[in-house]
Amino acid sequence: MKKDKKKRMFKFIFMMFFLSFLVIYFSELTGYYEYQNHKQTALTEEQIKQFEKDVAAGKEVDINEYLVKDNRVYNNNLSKLSSKISSGISKVVQKGVESTFKFLSNLVEGE
Repeated sequence: MKKDKKKRMFKFIFMMFFLSFLVIYFSELTGYYEYQNHKQTALTEEQIKQFEKDVAAGKEVDINEYLVKDNRVYNNNLSKLSSKISSGISKVVQKGVESTFKFLSNLVEGE
């Protein structure tokens, strides 16, 4: 029974990774990221044109009025949990590698 449950869990995790891969792959294939970059470039070009128009009109300009302020905050529970998991995995892998090399060193030295 336990083996069947582990097998189903493995299949579920594998399918989630596979679906994630497909979503990312097709979004890249359809040009979603290029479109987002194009939108940012177009916005910048519009801001440059507005800046040049204001300078030509003799208006007092402040560069900060034309810059895009994109202050996104990515602090949420999921990102904090992911960070903790990543740190934990990193520590476990580091200890594993260190102990493996220590073991191999002992074998080579003949202790």
